[in-house]
Amino acid sequence: VRNNICDHYPHADPDQIFISGHSAGAHLATLLVLDPTYFERHQLSLSSIRGVISISGIYSLARPAHDSRNHFRNLIFRTLYASNLVFGEGSTCMENSPIEYIHEDRTLPPFLVMSARFDMGLEVDARRFVQRLRKSNHSVDYHIIGGITTHGTIISKFPKNDAHRHFFTFIRQRMRR
Repeated sequence: VRNNICDHYPHADPDQIFISGHSAGAHLATLLVLDPTYFERHQLSLSSIRGVISISGIYSLARPAHDSRNHFRNLIFRTLYASNLVFGEGSTCMENSPIEYIHEDRTLPPFLVMSARFDMGLEVDARRFVQRLRKSNHSVDYHIIGGITTHGTIISKFPKNDAHRHFFTFIRQRMRR
C-alpha cells in the first residue's frame, strides 16, 4: 500500500496509513502491526502507520471468550474456529495471537478498538487486549458499540451505529496536517 498508494491517489500521503479490519481482519491487522517480523521482513517501519482500527477482533486465539483457557466458551471457539486455522510450520495459537506481542519497549501507532455490545464473548478478549496495551503505555481508545449491536451488525449497520463516528473521529484526530 505504502509503495503504490500514489499510483491510485496522486495526492495521498504514504506516511499516513491507517490499518483496519473486522473480526478475522481485525486479528490480522493487529498482528501485522504488533508482530515485528512482518514489517522487518520487508524492511518497512511502523512510522508510516498513523493508527490501527480493530473492530470485533480476536486477539488471543487460545482464550478469546473467557480468561480461563478451558472455559466452555473457549473450547467451543477452538473447536468451531481455531481448529480450522492454518499456521506456518511449527507455529502455534500463541504465536499467532496479537496480544502476545504487546511490549513496553516498542513504539506503536495508536489503536482504536471497538466491540459490539453482543460480540459472541469476544468483548472479553477486547477488554484484555486494551488493558494490556494500556499497561504497556500504548495509546488506545476503546468503545463498546451499544444498542442491539452484534458481531455482524457492527459492520453491516456501520453507517447507522456509533462505530462510524468513532472510526472517522479517530482518523481525523491522528492525521498530520
